[in-house]
Amino acid sequence: MGWVFAAGFILIALLWFSTWLRRRTIRALLLTTGAQTTGSSSLHRRGRRLPRIAVRYTDDTGSEHVIIKTIVSAGDEQLLQKPALVLYHPKHRSRSDYVLIGFGTQPRRWFSGEFSRKK
Repeated sequence: MGWVFAAGFILIALLWFSTWLRRRTIRALLLTTGAQTTGSSSLHRRGRRLPRIAVRYTDDTGSEHVIIKTIVSAGDEQLLQKPALVLYHPKHRSRSDYVLIGFGTQPRRWFSGEFSRKK
């Protein structure tokens, strides 16, 4: 019975590692070859949840997207005062896992996000 637990643990560890490796690979691809554009940021409130940062940007085809910064942290208010930069992959522009958000003229940290359902 212990081997079933060990096999399950190994399977979960392999799934977690493959997901982590995929995200890291996409991030490296975007940082080296991603298309960059500017965006406008604002607070995004939805119900009783903590306010998040929404970044509205236009890609190279002229389509407008709104992406919501997924991590809520104490310094989010200060990020609103900085210009927003968006990195995206031109071939996968409709997938939020191929988009990174940065704040400032040369961001040191890039955040992932999810597309907003409402535009």
